[in-house]
Formats: sequence, structure tokens, C-alpha cells
Amino acid sequence: MKLLDGRIAAMVLGLALALPSLAGEDSESHVGRAGLFFAWLAPDDGAVVVRSDDAAQLRDLARHCNAGREVFALQGGAKYRCRIEVSKSSSGAEQWDAVSATVQGGAARSDTETRQYRLFSTQAPHTARWTTRRIAATEVQALEGLLRSGARQGGPAKKPAQLAAATVVQRPGGQGLAILVPGQWVEDRDAHYHARRHHVFTQDRSGGRYAYRGEVPAQPASFVDIDGADLPGLVVSEGCDGWCISLWSLAGGGLRQVGRFGGH
Repeated sequence: MKLLDGRIAAMVLGLALALPSLAGEDSESHVGRAGLFFAWLAPDDGAVVVRSDDAAQLRDLARHCNAGREVFALQGGAKYRCRIEVSKSSSGAEQWDAVSATVQGGAARSDTETRQYRLFSTQAPHTARWTTRRIAATEVQALEGLLRSGARQGGPAKKPAQLAAATVVQRPGGQGLAILVPGQWVEDRDAHYHARRHHVFTQDRSGGRYAYRGEVPAQPASFVDIDGADLPGLVVSEGCDGWCISLWSLAGGGLRQVGRFGGH
């Protein structure tokens, strides 16, 4: 148990420190999936630097956008146009380690409005809207049973105190559930950082089995279809000096971060 406690503590510390470092940089998107990128919704909010571990993905994105084809905001499914600009070296060679992206079609933002971002995709989502509800009493009992059982190995170091405050997320007509349980509150006033960790459980409706998947650094701000599956991708927003956004996938029976967006 001490080893598990230490692993969880190290993960919490890492989550607290990783994304706020983006806040002092230019707006930047890095998503490890082809055809996905974060950008500002209003055209007057400026460009976003889009990075990828694979230059071919950036080339494909540039061809798609600059041919006038649409992209889809995964929060809601609305269509937009996009523009990609590629910088060049002093010799005139195109540099594909990063590109500059803007999205056209959103309404201009007034001086009193907060900037809004979206996760965009070159492919239309299978699910544009997800249903959410409070957890049912029977589901609380099922999670309590899971945490008491041997399946608790690899789970949270201690039982989450707010199981009854959990939110259940489901694709309309889908078979699987994602269950988000509020966890530890983390705050660093000197760093202008605050967030409430959330534990993530899933249920396979076909078998009725529950499983603990891990922890995300804050309450999800929205749910998106990045895998074409029953379980949503989680767009998580931490409170920091700027924008500290991360993208998480529940595909393949696990929970892993697959993207980030940050800056001022």
C-alpha cells in the first residue's frame, strides 16, 4: 500500500506541475491523433501554433484546410473553415515541425467576452452531444463493491469520499458509461493554480462490469468523440495563469493523455 500511495502522490504532483508551464507561452496545440487540433473559436483571437510528432499529419492538415474543406468542432459538431500557414527557413525551405492555424466562421468576440476554444477534427464526429446525469444509488453501491474487492488493485490509494456526487456520461443509445468522481482539491496560490482531481470509472453495459481507469487533473469541461466509441474523450481544464487544457482518451480499456492546449 505504501508503494501505491507513493505512486499516486507522484502522479498528482506531476499533474499539478505539467500543464501550467504552458501558460507563459504562445497558444499551442499538440494532439497525438491525425486530423485533430485545438484552436480559438473567434477569428480575431489569433492563430494557434499546432505541433505534431509526425510532420506528415501536419502536411495532411494543411492540404485539408487550405483546399477549403471543412473541419468540425467536436464540442457540438458545428462546421468551420480553417487556414494553415507554414513558416520557412532562411533558405526558403518549409518547416513542418509546427504550423499556424486559424479557424474562420465563428462570431467576432466582444471586449467583454472570454476567449473560447474548441477541439477541431477533419472528420465529422459519430457523436456530437453526450448525455450527462447524476450517479444512481445502485451505481454508487457497485463502485463501493468494486473498491472493496480485489479489483481495487491499481485503484485510488483510498476510497473517494464523494462517490454520491459523481457524474455519469453516456453516448445516446450507447452501451458504456464513464463515471467521474470528484477527488482531491489542489491549489498553489503563488503559481495561480487550482483544480479538483477527478477519478474515472467505466462500466461495460454488455457485461455490467465496473473498472477504475485512473485520475484526470481537473473536472472535464466537455466531452468529445475522438475514438468513435461508446466512451467519450475528456477535455479537461485546470485553473492556471492562462489556459491549461488537456485531452484524455478512454479507448482500449485505459486512460491516457493524448493532447494539450495552452497559453495566454
